[in-house]
Amino acid sequence: YTLNEIVDMIYILGECRGVYVNAAALYAQRFPRRRHPCNVTIRNLTTRARTGQMTRQRRHHEYDENDVRVLTILASVYLDPHISSRRLEVSTGIPKSTILRILKARKYHAYHITLTQTLLPADFDRRLEFCRWALQQIDRDPNFFRFVMFSDEATFKNTGELNRHNCHYWSDTNPHWHRAIDNQHRWSLNVWCGIVNGYLVGPFFFERTVNANTYLDLLTDQLPHLLENVDLETRRRMFFQQDGAPPHFARIVRRFLDERYPNRWIG
Repeated sequence: YTLNEIVDMIYILGECRGVYVNAAALYAQRFPRRRHPCNVTIRNLTTRARTGQMTRQRRHHEYDENDVRVLTILASVYLDPHISSRRLEVSTGIPKSTILRILKARKYHAYHITLTQTLLPADFDRRLEFCRWALQQIDRDPNFFRFVMFSDEATFKNTGELNRHNCHYWSDTNPHWHRAIDNQHRWSLNVWCGIVNGYLVGPFFFERTVNANTYLDLLTDQLPHLLENVDLETRRRMFFQQDGAPPHFARIVRRFLDERYPNRWIG
């Protein structure tokens, strides 16, 4: 309870001439949206107020390194770093709150996984080769990567998963907030965009499925218009970058890039 709530309880207790049962009933009637203390709670809070202990003092938990609980917890997370605090509680019989305090005291933190793209065995040598080439370009021109146009596509769907942790509705009563999902009519939207030397190139929205032909149409017909706001010096020095998606690696696409950006495209 907050200090203001405790003061209100004591004030109402005075109105009720020290009768705790009546004070609890009157408090609930006067403050219907607050937590309602029972008569015992009001008695305890009043006693604390008389002794000058309106706020609880935090207990400091110290665990000796030879404490069996400490050794048990540290050994468990060493053998299985992925184990959850709930599983630790079940397997060791140590309360979850104690487990978390011990781990915090020992500077342990629950680090989250980072998802990365799966690589094939040949990808490592290719990446190493690219890094060596990139370092050579930087040696020649420290501003080299300012003039690389990095590009990619993204697909947006109306069937994506909703992360409810990002959805909040602050209220003192439950509004029973709902949002409809799993649409019967599904659609998706493919978007291409690039960035070079501080310029945002695009976005461009594909009206059809992205394949070699639609991607080539973007490069031949749309990209020149999208680059109109980019200064001439940037366009002159520009390298074009794309990933290895199947539409990007089609023969007709690579042939066009060899002609339009000879030795100046990455992908």
